Amino acid sequence: MKNTAAAPTAPATPPAASAATPLAALSRRNFLRLGGAAAGALAFPDIVPAAVLGPDAPSKRVNFALVGCGIMGTSNFENVSRGLRSKGAYPRAVCDVDDHRAARAAAAVNSALGENSCLRFHDFRDVTRHSGIDAVVIATPDHWHGLVALDAVRHGKDIYLEKPLTLTIAEGRALVDEVRRHQRVAQTGTQQRSSLYFHRACELVRNGRLGKISRVEVCVPANSRHCGATWAPEAVPAGFDYDFWLGPAPWAPFTRQRTHYQFRFILDYALGQITNFGAHDVDICQWALGRDETGPVHFEGYGQFPSTGLFTSPTLIDVTARYADGIELTIRNRSGSRVRFHGEKGWIEVSRSGVKASNPAVLKEQIGPNEIHLQRSRNHLGNFLECIRTREKPVADVAIGHRTTTICNIAMIAMQLRRPLIWNPETETFTGDDTANRMRSRAMRGPWRLFDA
Repeated sequence: MKNTAAAPTAPATPPAASAATPLAALSRRNFLRLGGAAAGALAFPDIVPAAVLGPDAPSKRVNFALVGCGIMGTSNFENVSRGLRSKGAYPRAVCDVDDHRAARAAAAVNSALGENSCLRFHDFRDVTRHSGIDAVVIATPDHWHGLVALDAVRHGKDIYLEKPLTLTIAEGRALVDEVRRHQRVAQTGTQQRSSLYFHRACELVRNGRLGKISRVEVCVPANSRHCGATWAPEAVPAGFDYDFWLGPAPWAPFTRQRTHYQFRFILDYALGQITNFGAHDVDICQWALGRDETGPVHFEGYGQFPSTGLFTSPTLIDVTARYADGIELTIRNRSGSRVRFHGEKGWIEVSRSGVKASNPAVLKEQIGPNEIHLQRSRNHLGNFLECIRTREKPVADVAIGHRTTTICNIAMIAMQLRRPLIWNPETETFTGDDTANRMRSRAMRGPWRLFDA
C-alpha cells in the first residue's frame, strides 16, 4: 500500500491569490506540474532551504510557514516573527481558507519583519509541497490536523502541530509512522511541557517525592461556548472557502457558529474540552508517571451530550481510566484546568497558575544529580527550532502527542458507548469490542483520505 496524501483536483473557480503573491497567475494544476524546485524558484526567489545551507551556514535560517491563521496559529507565528527571528527562524508564508484571516496574519508578519515579503496561500498543499519551506506550523481545526501534517511530512517538512495531535487514533498512528519513515522533526503543541511549573511538578512526582502514586485527577473546564436549541443556515461570507474548510468532514450547511473557534464543540470536527484542555493536562499526567510510550488499559466513562442545537460535544465529562499497575486517572470537567497527583505522602497540584502541595516543604526540595532529570525546554517553538537543527526529538515529540491524544480519544469513545473498555497500548486495539475498534477511525468525505488504495 502506497502512503501518499490525497491530491484532489482544484475547485472549478479557485479564489484569487493575493496580488503580492508571485503565483497569482498560476493555476494550482500548473503549479504542481512545475515540480517543487521550479515552483519554489517562482514563489520564493530569495529563499534557500536550510537543508541547502547546511549545518555550518552562517545564517542557519529556517524558513517557516503557517497553515491555519486563527487564534493559536497567529500566536505561534508571532513567536516565530518576533521571539525566534534572532535565532534564525524566518516566517515566509501563511495559508488559510479564510482569505481575511490569511491577510491579517500576513500583515502581522510583515509588520514584525518591517517588509512586505510574507506570501499568502489558500491551499495548504502549496505550502507543504514547496521546496522553499523547511518547517510548517499547523493550527487548523482538529479535523484537518492529520491530513495537513501527513502531507507536510511526506514532502520533507518538519512540523509543529497544535494539540490535539489528530482527530482520531488511526490518524495519529499514521502520522507517527510517517514521521519516523521520513525522519522528520515533529513537535506537538502541548506547550505545558515547556513551562517551569509543569516541569517542576513532574520531576518531583517522577522522583518519588509523593511516594507511590495511587491516582491522578485531571480537571478540564466546562464548555466555553453555548449554542441555543435552534439555528439557521446562513450565506457563506465572501472570501471564505467553506467547502474546503469542511474538507474530510461530512457536508453540513454553513453557520458562523460551526466554524472558527466554535468548531471544537461539534464532534464532526473536534472532541470538545476532552481534547481542547484534556490534551494538555493528560499529557502532564503521562510525563510525570513516565508513561509516554504507553497508556491506561481500562476505561469507563459517562458524559452528558446536548440533545438539541448545533453543538454535540459533552457538557459533562466523567471518565475513569486505570494503568496496568493500578494507578487511577480521572478526567472531569470542573472550574479551571489543573492536574493533582495523589501519593503515599500527600498530593501535588499543578496548573498554569503555579504548583501547590499538601506539604509545601516538598516544593523546595532539589532534584539531585543522580535523580531523574526531565528534558528541559523554556520555549516550545524554540525547542522545535533547536531540534530542526540537531535532528533530536523535541520535548513533545509526535509519539508522545499520539499517546496523550489516544487517551482523550478513548475517553470520548467510553462516554459514547457507556460501557467498560479494555485497551491494549501495544497493539492500539480494544479487546473484544468490534464497535469500539471501528471508532478508532472515521470515514472521510471524498476525495480526502489517509492512504491511497
